[in-house]
Amino acid sequence: METNSQIVENIRVISLEGNIVLEETAELREAIEPFIEESETDGIILNCEKVSFIDSSGLGLIVSIYKTLMKTNRKFALSCLSKKNEDVFILTKLNNVLTIAETDQGALEAMK
Repeated sequence: METNSQIVENIRVISLEGNIVLEETAELREAIEPFIEESETDGIILNCEKVSFIDSSGLGLIVSIYKTLMKTNRKFALSCLSKKNEDVFILTKLNNVLTIAETDQGALEAMK
């Protein structure tokens, strides 16, 4: 799992590349943890444009990140999901809980 991050409008945008699956969740959690703990940003966007597949462990990690950020009144969104990955969120009804946007800019707008 590759990650790259930048701050846009005081939101940490983390671009992911690979699969968010059981074998990768511990590594991904470790890579994202410092950004979850940083209090100087208003939230996190996970850009999933280059994520091929998300399994149930990946969903669990995403929900965990969301819940942790909500406890500190910070925002969370997903952006650039493929149709296949977006369908997973629709099937599990997580699309009703999480902010999901087609673009990073759309996610930033939704977080305002």
